[in-house]
Amino acid sequence: MKKTRKLLAIILSLVMIFTALPLTAVTSFAVTSGDFEYEILDDGTAVITGYTGTATELTIPSEIDGYTVTSIGEWAFEEYTSLESITIPDIVTSIGNGAFCGCTSLTSINVNTGNENYVSVDGVLFNKDKTELICYPAGKEATTYAIPDSVISIGNWAFEDCTSLESITIGNSVTSIGNSAFGYCTSLKSITIPDSVTSIDWHAFEACELLESITIPDSVTYIGDNAFYKCTSLTSINVNAGNENYASVDGVLFNKDKTELICYPEGKEATAYAIPDGVTSIDDGAFKNCTLLESITIPDSVTSIGSKAFSKCTSLESITIPDGITSIGRNAFYNTAYYNNEANWENDVLYIGNHLIKAKDTVSGDYTIKDGTRTIADEAFEACESLASITIPDSVTNIGYIAFYFCTSLASVTIPDSVTSIGYSAFSNCTSLESITIGNGVTSIGDEAFESCESLTSITIPDSVTSIGTGAFYNCTSLESITIPDSVTSIGDWAFSDCTSLASITIPDSVTNIGDYAFGYYYDYEIYETCKVEGFTIYGYVGSEAERYANDNEFAFVALEKPAPSGVIGDVNGDGKLSTVDAKWILQNLASTRDFTDEQKAFADVNGDGKISVVDAKWILQALAGLRDTVTFEKIG
Repeated sequence: MKKTRKLLAIILSLVMIFTALPLTAVTSFAVTSGDFEYEILDDGTAVITGYTGTATELTIPSEIDGYTVTSIGEWAFEEYTSLESITIPDIVTSIGNGAFCGCTSLTSINVNTGNENYVSVDGVLFNKDKTELICYPAGKEATTYAIPDSVISIGNWAFEDCTSLESITIGNSVTSIGNSAFGYCTSLKSITIPDSVTSIDWHAFEACELLESITIPDSVTYIGDNAFYKCTSLTSINVNAGNENYASVDGVLFNKDKTELICYPEGKEATAYAIPDGVTSIDDGAFKNCTLLESITIPDSVTSIGSKAFSKCTSLESITIPDGITSIGRNAFYNTAYYNNEANWENDVLYIGNHLIKAKDTVSGDYTIKDGTRTIADEAFEACESLASITIPDSVTNIGYIAFYFCTSLASVTIPDSVTSIGYSAFSNCTSLESITIGNGVTSIGDEAFESCESLTSITIPDSVTSIGTGAFYNCTSLESITIPDSVTSIGDWAFSDCTSLASITIPDSVTNIGDYAFGYYYDYEIYETCKVEGFTIYGYVGSEAERYANDNEFAFVALEKPAPSGVIGDVNGDGKLSTVDAKWILQNLASTRDFTDEQKAFADVNGDGKISVVDAKWILQALAGLRDTVTFEKIG
């Protein structure tokens, strides 16, 4: 029933897997036995992943095809609408998120008394000690429910689709309300959040259509995205004055200092709204689905607008965006009256003020963005597969998330010096992209920014860049050379993985962090394993992060000779002379109270052993006392 949120949960899981685990972690495949689908886990036990039968009363088997069933997987029985009761055996130790979501006829979840991990009370599923309420069956017909005092957390999707419930009492021991915990409780009119609650996760009260007001107590420190989405009757979100993290003004939810507008209730009847001065950011989905709003005034203080911030504001015709905006999230104005009015589009491209919001996928050939444009919004040119070239003016400061994703005909890009950041997957899957010029204003290259740019053969990263994100050049299979400047300090996981034409890389001393599988690896889809690029060589300095990565991954390492510093050895403060101040600065650096630049580090290594130590400070003091030569630091006498 809630496919979008299931998909989101799956995507989040995949992102976690991609960023945290080697690809070889995926080892099991679904098997069918009778009406059950299952997978074999690494420990040789089975997890139930699906059911295709028609039973109204169902008992999970303790064993299937000789494998002990220890788990019920995420979404295993999702939308099995005929199921009325289910029994869980003793041996089950794990039940995944959303396992019974959409089971709208389910009235009872029973657990065998010998189970050491789970228990059932009146058909409601808890963990064994009843500190977590896992699932309240959606088919139960009661209109009220009091959560037991033992419960500390309300699980993800715990009450989703419980359409009969009108009132819920949350006990004073509850500290967390999970993802979509009360989603689509369409009859819910009354709920009180106790002072014990500290977190309300994303979509927690989504589509509680009859809920008119809600009060956030002092204790809450976190409210997730879209917590009140589709609460179409909600007119007021109130926050207790003592809350140190959130505030409410006329029923609109803000952070405490009112710099962040978090949620404008969908049920408010006003047709116009002026965002208060001082607000700097409008959160993801902040005004989403506010269908009565016709005009919005955004003050000059606002610098960022989140994803889907005004999406589905179907009456919103008047929008003015200040020039100071530096980022606009994906689909920020999607399906507003302004967006849907063809008269506002210029040759299939929508601008609002000095911001490029969206280009239709019919945009083709060579396109020049208007002078004066400040931002290219998230997903602006996504899937414009016939776009051959793009001219970006010097006025642009930000290229958003997935801005040119899957522009498969785009052959070359010049990013001007005015741009400071390249967003996540900005040019991902631009498979024809052969040439990229990155301007000198760019300080960070986002995660997967140029992932799968398979025609890219070389790239020069400017001195302004300090970080290269996770998977930034992943699967750039034609990339033969890359120049990493001394300004770069971190290279993310998988940054140059699957760059199978890249035989070597030179890494400067400035790099202090190199992520897992950053380079020298590729994934072999024939044997389903991550493999090393044969003969891959790393050039770097002795004692550097480059050498550490080479040794840890057993790659060939070629040591580079450090250039001799120009100036007075030991003169770390740069005043042109040797003094006790230089020795003091070295000691402060060793005590982590003073940072050194790479040049200062070179001057501080007085004894030339490749590291900074108290010996270097000692030699300076000996030189000042006439015991060492101030140029060569050889002993005198």
